[in-house]
Amino acid sequence: MTEKRFAFGKNWANYVETSLSEQQIHVATQALQDLLGLTTLEGRTFLDIGCGSGLHSLAAFRLGAKQIISFDYDSDSVKTTEKLRGEVGNPAHWTVFQGSILDPELVAQYRADIVYSWGVLHHTGNMWQAIRNAGSMVNPGGLFCIAIYNRMDRWLSGGSSAQWAKIKHYYVNSPAWRKALIIQIYKIHFILTTIFIQRKNPFKYIRSYGERGMNWHYDVIDWVGGYPFEYASPQEVTDFCSQNLRMTLLKSNVRGGHGCNEFTFQSS
Repeated sequence: MTEKRFAFGKNWANYVETSLSEQQIHVATQALQDLLGLTTLEGRTFLDIGCGSGLHSLAAFRLGAKQIISFDYDSDSVKTTEKLRGEVGNPAHWTVFQGSILDPELVAQYRADIVYSWGVLHHTGNMWQAIRNAGSMVNPGGLFCIAIYNRMDRWLSGGSSAQWAKIKHYYVNSPAWRKALIIQIYKIHFILTTIFIQRKNPFKYIRSYGERGMNWHYDVIDWVGGYPFEYASPQEVTDFCSQNLRMTLLKSNVRGGHGCNEFTFQSS
């Protein structure tokens, strides 16, 4: 892509460097088990598309996957994943490299029992082709696990998806000082909305935040800056994978709002 894009890799490198803990790794491992519906990955190959921080590739390693393949478009994400791989002894069955899910030669080269891509394919600039490519990499009978931003068509719960696409585009084309200001404005808006509209304690939420082993501060940066940005309704994702990839939906976690909806499909 020639258009400016968010520095996903730098954000996740900072997260791993400053915030990653054993507790977060444990939470991420449990979240992966829940999404897959499996307690172990022994005897299975695991393909992590858009590995980001490398945290969930590490979780697959801890769950005993016989082979782990991790790749990301962003070179900083590759370096961060290589760092985590190094911390467990650089196992030979865990491969990390730079690549794009939109590269047909790469897509033709790899297959896995579990293809995992959480919150990634909507950032490629060609989401439906990315989903099609990723789904084609699943072995027969294997699992396809993805998370895609939910479509919001009205100005409810913080704005429409189309408006957020414009905000994200503005963010990535801003100088550093303006990016920092936008992040602070978002955080202040979140706190005030939580207090005065939701009637909840935002600081308690922030302190206890740890979904999938993540960190609130770095997730905020990822959300506000994450461009390219696409989205889809749960039905759109399910229909696409059923009709174009001949996959069966095993489970879904529809969150609503602007969050990512999770899907676990099985290939035929």
